[in-house]
Amino acid sequence: MPLDPFLITILLIAATLSFLVLAFLPSIVEILKPRDKGPRRMLRTTLQKRIVKSSKQTFINSASADTPRTGKNLQEILNDLGVKSIKICNDTTRILGDVAFPPNLEFSDNIIVEGALTVGDHCVFHGSVKARGNVLVGSRAVINGNLVSRGNMDIQDEAVIDGSVHAEGSVRLGEKVSIGLSVVAKGDVELHENSEVKQNIITPGIIRVLKYPKVDLPSTIDDIG
Repeated sequence: MPLDPFLITILLIAATLSFLVLAFLPSIVEILKPRDKGPRRMLRTTLQKRIVKSSKQTFINSASADTPRTGKNLQEILNDLGVKSIKICNDTTRILGDVAFPPNLEFSDNIIVEGALTVGDHCVFHGSVKARGNVLVGSRAVINGNLVSRGNMDIQDEAVIDGSVHAEGSVRLGEKVSIGLSVVAKGDVELHENSEVKQNIITPGIIRVLKYPKVDLPSTIDDIG
């Protein structure tokens, strides 16, 4: 049965259109693809927001202004301690060797310590603090930025770290310690149940939570009475 010439014409037109569509499909897709509107603003992570916030809180220039608690700036205090230091930029000081800050100091600089660090009670740092050695943070000390150590870290009672705590060793938190972000450690983490870590504790080691208040057990039979 011969096909209708009209139907043959329609089939030929449909086949031609299908071929054209397949042939020019990549070009059509490229034309219809949404155009790049240029660089877009990337949202900051929570940690980045906290770091920016901490940097905006800086109001003491340790390089030139006196600290309100001692009447001396950072360089003068380091000289009194017999510690050598280098000013890296306007807001960062590198300390060459171990340093033990006495109590009741207040600084705006970010501090990098090429050794062990001891922060006295009631000290206030408005930047971040990093040390290559072990770190001891005294009671009621405040660090508005992050605290980083390549060794172990001991943060004593009622200290406040507004940023994160990162140690390549173990971390110990005393009573009523407040950590604004996370605690990251390669060793064990020990903390009291009345301390607060507002985000996560990340460690391949053991997390040990101590009861509050502390109970001192007798060491010998004679102590029992």
